[in-house]
Amino acid sequence: MQATNRQRPLGISILSIILIVFGVLALLAAILGIVALSAVNGGAVSAAVTIALIIGAILAIANIVVGWGLWTLKRWAFWTAVIVEVINLLNDLYSWLGAHNSTAIASLVVALVILIYLFADRNVRAAFAV
Repeated sequence: MQATNRQRPLGISILSIILIVFGVLALLAAILGIVALSAVNGGAVSAAVTIALIIGAILAIANIVVGWGLWTLKRWAFWTAVIVEVINLLNDLYSWLGAHNSTAIASLVVALVILIYLFADRNVRAAFAV
């Protein structure tokens, strides 16, 4: 197998760092949310809230993994980033519509920008050979 010397686009470097940082912050928020809600009313919290926090934690871990994959220019990371960002977008839309959570709007915009960048930049597609 011949090694190719691919150069990581600056936007992918920035995106990787953002995904990893946001992933770590979102994971901490989900963990704190689960811990805090388990202390409320003796742990009697709606199943929907618990499920939303668990999904948030899973998405946070996915963001960290995808961030690393993008940093190392793994082809699977491109498509995984697309899938994860679509899921993030849907989750953020649900959060915003359900609770009118203002942070969900910011996350929704970030997911849209990431998706547009991945598909619009020719250098990005070339770096991942897609």
